[in-house]
Amino acid sequence: MKKILPAFFLLTFLVFPALALAAPEIPDEPIEPIFESGADLLDMLDTIADWAFAILMGLAAIVLIIGGIQFITAQGSSEKVSSARQWLIWALVGVAVGVAAKGLVAVVRSILGG
Repeated sequence: MKKILPAFFLLTFLVFPALALAAPEIPDEPIEPIFESGADLLDMLDTIADWAFAILMGLAAIVLIIGGIQFITAQGSSEKVSSARQWLIWALVGVAVGVAAKGLVAVVRSILGG
C-alpha cells in the first residue's frame, strides 16, 4: 500500500497532464452538425421506432405461431402446455415492447413540441 500511493500521485500529476499535450490540433473550419433541427432528430427516432415495431411484430407473430403449435401438439401434457404458455407470454411481451417503442416517439415528440 505504501508503494501504490506515491505511484498513483506520480501518475496523476506528472503523466496525465503530459497526455494533454498530445491532443490533436483543433480544425479551423466549423464542424457540421448531425441534425439541423429538432425535427431531424424526431424523424430519425420515428424511423428507428418504425423498424423496431416491424421487427418486433414479425418476431411476435412467429413466436405466437410456435406457441399455438405447441398447444396443439401438447396432448394434455402439463409440461408442454406450460412451455406453450411461456411462448405465448413472451410473444405478448414482444408486442408490448413494440407498441411502447411506437408510443415513446409520440411522447418525445409531444415533450419537444414537434
